[in-house]
Amino acid sequence: MIDSIILYFQFFTRIPIPVEIDEPEKKMRSGVRFFSLFGLMIGAIETVVYWPLQHLFGPSIAWIFILLFDVMLTGGFHLDALSDMADGLFSSRKKERMLEIMKDSRVGSNGVLAVVFYYLFLIFSFSALLSHINNTSQAIIVLLLNLVGKNGISLLFYQMQYAGSNTKGLGTTFLNVKSQDIGFCQLVSFFVLLLFLRDIGIVCFIVNVLIVFLYRKLVIGKVEGFNGDTLGACSPISQVVFLLTLVIMRGSL
Repeated sequence: MIDSIILYFQFFTRIPIPVEIDEPEKKMRSGVRFFSLFGLMIGAIETVVYWPLQHLFGPSIAWIFILLFDVMLTGGFHLDALSDMADGLFSSRKKERMLEIMKDSRVGSNGVLAVVFYYLFLIFSFSALLSHINNTSQAIIVLLLNLVGKNGISLLFYQMQYAGSNTKGLGTTFLNVKSQDIGFCQLVSFFVLLLFLRDIGIVCFIVNVLIVFLYRKLVIGKVEGFNGDTLGACSPISQVVFLLTLVIMRGSL
């Protein structure tokens, strides 16, 4: 467990951990059972930052700071994937050309729009919740956001087919992940959401699973598999779905 968590921090964040782990790909793959727990750890770091900012600037500005801090902490890793995915999948080209576009380091209009709408949804969804939740509930949302994102990605690992041309790409690391590891990751997410959000947490979990299933069908229908970009893009998508679900359920918060 510890080795996998360290590898995730080394790979998915900018936190310097000068520790060399043997068989990194194998341990990243077997550590998928702790993937949502890793997301919860990132959320805990961001919650520690959010709490004093909330009291200094108010929740709206503190939320903007947290979005900025998340980019600084993770390097915008999954946002880059979201941008590349949008450029490729919505280019109206054939499969091979879509995959080539995702590999291109340049950002197209679809990629820019995807990131802009991601932030618009996050900012305005959080604002819509403020009149219905207290300071503690705001911090809980910050805590859970990355857990939900990582949980969404882990669902895509189930019987995953790789669609990239790079045989050493990120997506290949998560080929042949054991079903029981994915299931354990889902259980962790389910019980954490239930613990903090009660019945609403169950609704959020179910909606997230359904949307990820639809996203999976979309990607397979277009490129017949996954690569690092289509996997990583699922995190911000899951986060938006989570916040929109909370907005819909805001009367019960």
